[in-house]
Amino acid sequence: MSDSENGSNDEGDEKLRKKLALREGEEILLVRRPSVFAFMPAYFVGLCVLLIHLFFGWAKAPQDAEWYVDAFYLFVEVSGWGGGAGFAFVMLFFTWLNRLINHPASGKWMTGILLLASLTPFLLHIDDVMRLVSDSTFEMPIEWDFTLFGIFWTAIIWGITFWYQRSFLYVVTDDRVIHHQSFIYERDGLEFLHEKIVAVMKRRTPIGAMFGYATVYCNIGDQSHIATETVGGSIGVSPDTSQTKGLSKWLGRFFFMMTYQRTIKSDRFTPDISFYGITKWEEAKELIARLMDENSAVTKAEEQLQVQKQMVELMSQAQGVPSSSDIPEPVGVEDTTDPASAEGSLDDLDADMDLN
Repeated sequence: MSDSENGSNDEGDEKLRKKLALREGEEILLVRRPSVFAFMPAYFVGLCVLLIHLFFGWAKAPQDAEWYVDAFYLFVEVSGWGGGAGFAFVMLFFTWLNRLINHPASGKWMTGILLLASLTPFLLHIDDVMRLVSDSTFEMPIEWDFTLFGIFWTAIIWGITFWYQRSFLYVVTDDRVIHHQSFIYERDGLEFLHEKIVAVMKRRTPIGAMFGYATVYCNIGDQSHIATETVGGSIGVSPDTSQTKGLSKWLGRFFFMMTYQRTIKSDRFTPDISFYGITKWEEAKELIARLMDENSAVTKAEEQLQVQKQMVELMSQAQGVPSSSDIPEPVGVEDTTDPASAEGSLDDLDADMDLN
């Protein structure tokens, strides 16, 4: 069943209806899932992990290289000492850098996997530590290998990313919009009626334009898409320079300006509150916008006014009172009377009544 298929199979449609707990008679109009390319940053992080492992496992200094090249490859060789203990610090730095950039693939679960990948060399040598502090004879059944664990952790990252991506399901019915997620276990979903939507928003990145996907967000006025971010660094420098003089005073001002922080608000559309990275987004946006317009308060007020007008007309017809446009013109009756003829008639009447 493809991402855009709307229940063509009866059995699949019944299973989907049961999964979403749809009401009796509720019709499914649209079904979407996130595109593979929408989670490209996570797949890219997995590729970086593989490349780092392979580089440290296969890198060799070229012949007759410059001193700085030899120094770099010496660092690579030293990182592999102690069963890869030095390499662990390089992976920890990559984990910190990935978290610092704050992109879609820098969440908690990705950081946790990267930490495990970074500490793997230490974990594989825990038997050496146990033998040092005790009489244990335990030995790890596997040894550290750059290529093996590079492939292992990359497969873990890619597999979990694909699973997480397929856990989201977006459905539009004739009554409501449903955001459903089932990752490891069924999560709390988001659903709302069409009349709650106040705006339909779209976000499309340059990569989305290349691969034909975009994010569609239904704004229901709860500001769930507004994120607060702190811009700038911070160190322990006081802006009060009244007690300092000369160079110290200017240094204090400089560090205060460099470490000044400000809080900004930005739009952040996550997979649990939006149609995240869906293909054929134009169809979804047009459908939701049409349903929003049909179920808006203005549209319903106009429909009620029209119904009231029809009821008044029906009641008028039932009572035999035609509308003003249907009243016929009087037959055989002049609309106006000639003033001259009226005056002559009065003179004749005076002559007949002359008693003298």
